[in-house]
Amino acid sequence: MWTRVADPAMVAAAGEREVRARLQACPATRALAEGGLTLIPGGLSNQAWRLEADGRSWFVRLGHPAAERLGVDRASECAVLKIVSGAGLAPEVRVCEPSSGLLVTGFIPAPTWDASDAQAVGNLCRLARCLRRLHGLPLPDSAHEVDYAAQARRLSACVPGSDPTVGILAERAAAVFVRLADGRRSTALCHNDLHHLNILDDGARLWLVDWEYGGRGDPLFDVAGFLALHDLGLGATQAFLDAYGLLPPSAWDRLDDARWAFDYVQWLWYRIRFPDPVGDEARYAERLAQRLLRCNN
Repeated sequence: MWTRVADPAMVAAAGEREVRARLQACPATRALAEGGLTLIPGGLSNQAWRLEADGRSWFVRLGHPAAERLGVDRASECAVLKIVSGAGLAPEVRVCEPSSGLLVTGFIPAPTWDASDAQAVGNLCRLARCLRRLHGLPLPDSAHEVDYAAQARRLSACVPGSDPTVGILAERAAAVFVRLADGRRSTALCHNDLHHLNILDDGARLWLVDWEYGGRGDPLFDVAGFLALHDLGLGATQAFLDAYGLLPPSAWDRLDDARWAFDYVQWLWYRIRFPDPVGDEARYAERLAQRLLRCNN
């Protein structure tokens, strides 16, 4: 059900049968299995639904079966979700089942940000303060370590075909990761995918969702990832860093390298997840490649 087929209705029907079977098989969600399901479009890997059952709304996700190959650790995700939901940064968790990839949380009736929301100075300050809270949370023992250099090596070894860009960028990446390793590092609980579509805004607070790449790591990459994903310029970057307040001036020199490294891992992810990209997937991967090649690292 995860491959591209001609009839989207068949994919949706198969997905609904699968999610109902998973809900029925789990004792904690059996009472929800016959509820009303509405497919949530837009996921690049996972399938997700809004579920109306038990007198309320739920978010239900089935994880991609090849997620581990892309760097996902489901057991770690569950440990991270327990911490961040308890801190009010993410929705409450009803079920997080690593073996099946089933995740059921409360549904937050709030819109996601769009790209322009992520550029507004007021929102940058709100998210920076949210990120500051996240990076101060206790680290769960079972959260895996997110090492971007190691992730880049794993992903680059899995890129299909013979793309000369892979070798060119791998050589540049080696130098970038050496420079990053030479700097002073801290460790914190990180999200690692702060795309605007993973930020819900109910007007009073921000909710962070999609924690499958979360874990313990260098918070510099959480900051760099948000800046890279939204291509923030100097003024917006400065506003975000001022509001965040946890990045010492000594680390600012490493920020450009961290942004490049984040883009590099993104590009590798796209090359593996979509070996024959079309449409938006192809355009985004090509834009990343050109940005990486232009930067003189």
